[in-house]
Amino acid sequence: MTYSPFAKRSGFTLVELLVVIAIIGVLMGLLLPAVQMAREAARRTSCQNNSRQLGLAAMNYESARQKFPPGYTQARINANGQVWTGGSTSGFSFQGHSAFYYLLPYMEQNNVYDDMDPRVPLNNRVMDPTLGRAGTPLKMLICPSDQLTGQSEQHTNGEWYGMTTYKLNGGTRPIFATSATNDGMFMATGPAARRATGAPTATQLRISEVRDGMSNTILFGERLHMDDNFDSFTVNPPNWNSGSTIRTWARWYPAGGDAGLGNLMFGAFAPINYRIPWRFGESGAPSSRNAWFIFQDMRLSALGSAHPGGASVTMGDGSTRFLSDELPQTVLALYCQRADGEVILDFQ
Repeated sequence: MTYSPFAKRSGFTLVELLVVIAIIGVLMGLLLPAVQMAREAARRTSCQNNSRQLGLAAMNYESARQKFPPGYTQARINANGQVWTGGSTSGFSFQGHSAFYYLLPYMEQNNVYDDMDPRVPLNNRVMDPTLGRAGTPLKMLICPSDQLTGQSEQHTNGEWYGMTTYKLNGGTRPIFATSATNDGMFMATGPAARRATGAPTATQLRISEVRDGMSNTILFGERLHMDDNFDSFTVNPPNWNSGSTIRTWARWYPAGGDAGLGNLMFGAFAPINYRIPWRFGESGAPSSRNAWFIFQDMRLSALGSAHPGGASVTMGDGSTRFLSDELPQTVLALYCQRADGEVILDFQ
C-alpha cells in the first residue's frame, strides 16, 4: 500500500480541543462549590459530634457527682500544694484547674488525668510538648473548621499547651474576672475567685439550680480563632494583649491567673461571630489600653465559628444546635442565663 501525505487523519482539531477544555472548566466551576459545601457540611457534623461528646461528658460528671464541674478553680497555692488562707502571700501563686481537667476521665482521657498534679496546677505546665499534661493535644476539643491545628502549640513564654475550640457558657458576661456575672453554667470557683459587684457567689451547679431547664440553657459553644484586627492590638505597638494573639487564647488548661478565663469562657457579652471592627490606629479604634480592654473582653466572650452563618452549641440536655449570626444578642443572653425565667419562643 502506498502512503499518501494527503490521506485524511483522524483526531481533534484545535477548536474542538478548546471547546472540550472550556466545557470541562464550566463543569469544574459548577462542581467545586458543591464539593466545598459537602466538605464544610462534613466538618460541621464532626464539630457538632465533638461538642455533643463534651455535653455527654459533663452530664456523666453531674450524674456521678450530683453537680457540674467548676469552670475554673482559683486559689493561691504554694509549691507544697498548700492553699493560702491569710497573711503573707509570698510563695503562693494564683492558679487553678479548668473544667476540661475535671472532664478528662469522662472523655476517655484517664491517662492524661492521672498524669497531672491535682494539688499544684502550675506543675502541669510543660516546656516540652512530649511531656503531656497541659500540653496534651485532645482531638475532641478541636473543630476541623477552626484555625487551630489540633496539635499542642508553643506560647510566647516557651510553654506548650493543648488547644480547644470549645468554650464554657459563662453567662451574660464571663470575662474579665471582676466583671463575671456568674449567671451561666460554669463559673470561676475557689477562695481567690472574683466576680462582678452584685453577682452571685460562684458554685458548682446542680441540675435543680438550672431553673430555665437544661434544654433551654447552653453548656458549650465555639470560638473562632481568627481575627487579624484583634491581633493588630497584640503586636508591637501596642502589645496590649501581652503577646497573645486570638489564636493563643485557646488553652484547655491555662493553669494560672485571671487570664485563664479568657481561654475557657464565652457568653452573651457580644453578638455571635463578633470581630474587632478596626485595626490598631484606625479611626474609631481605642487609643489607650484601658479603652481597649472592653473590646478585648467582647471578642474573647464571643460565640463564633468558621462555619458559614453561625456557630454550634450544645445544650444542657446534650442536644446540639446551630445558632444563626442573625440571632439577637438579647435572645442569646436568655440561652446563656440559667435562671432568667423568660420564655424563648423562637430558636434559631
